[in-house]
Amino acid sequence: MDNDRLLWRLAAIAGLAVGLALGLPRLVDPYYVHVVDITLINLVIAIGLNLVLGFGGQISFAQSAFFGIGAYTFGALQAHGWPAFAAAPAAVVVTAAIGALLGWPALRLRGHYLALATIAFSLIMGELMVDLDMITGGANGMMNIQGLGLARDDGAMLPILLAVAAVGLGASVVFAASPAGLRTRAFRDNAIAAQAAGVDIRALKIGLFVASAVYAGVAGVCYCCLLGYISPDVFAWGTTFAYLAMCVVGGLGSNLGAPLGAALYTLVPEWLRFLQEAYFIIFGTVVIVVIAVVPGGMAGLVTQLFDRICHAARRLRPAAPEGTP
Repeated sequence: MDNDRLLWRLAAIAGLAVGLALGLPRLVDPYYVHVVDITLINLVIAIGLNLVLGFGGQISFAQSAFFGIGAYTFGALQAHGWPAFAAAPAAVVVTAAIGALLGWPALRLRGHYLALATIAFSLIMGELMVDLDMITGGANGMMNIQGLGLARDDGAMLPILLAVAAVGLGASVVFAASPAGLRTRAFRDNAIAAQAAGVDIRALKIGLFVASAVYAGVAGVCYCCLLGYISPDVFAWGTTFAYLAMCVVGGLGSNLGAPLGAALYTLVPEWLRFLQEAYFIIFGTVVIVVIAVVPGGMAGLVTQLFDRICHAARRLRPAAPEGTP
């Protein structure tokens, strides 16, 4: 990707974030502002999973565990008197370190073996979040987390979450266009050929797990700041399937896929609440159809439609007169 296209994409992300921050609270009901806040947190988690799964081709079910580690670390540090601006980076660093520890044994695993290992990790972390009640509050979770002092103030949190999501998405766009992103996709497509070409497979796999953990840790901090409390059922290992569905339906390996998947999974159910539990049947059907018919996900479908519109516009453009330079 050339620098001009990269700058245009980053500018579009920033412009959209600013536009939503200024206009959304005036246009929609406060409840839907809260839903958008949750969507943005899910978006950050999905971006992190898309890095390791979509770009790197590594099957991971650890995202919900990383999400919980970031949230509980932030909450525990604040309970011991840490201010938010010190507790937040510390929580992300702790989550990243655990991501690196998980990535180390994962060097020898691939495919369904790696998937089982990350499921086991998520199960262990889920049990620890309940059993370490002196730290985590046990099954009742942690209440009255100070955060930024904006808990349950959805309108005030919206610009902050938009900024976090925009930075996270922008970083993913830059990564995809960088040499590191090219090496990651080469590793995904053919690990043996990538290693023969000089790609450091060990550093790459650990780096992907660290990056996905960082995104989930940031999302955990944001979740604490938004709600002011956390409960272990939010971080149960089964919730990872929701983030996996966001990535698959949105489009694996596409920067557009995470926003589309997060919006589809989080926003659309609120618009279709009258369907109640039937919505999940519809969503499951959509997942199957997308996998079977549109392997590129919603992002691939949007890209195809955009290309067709551009092609039709070029065909309708009047031809230049002969002799025109």
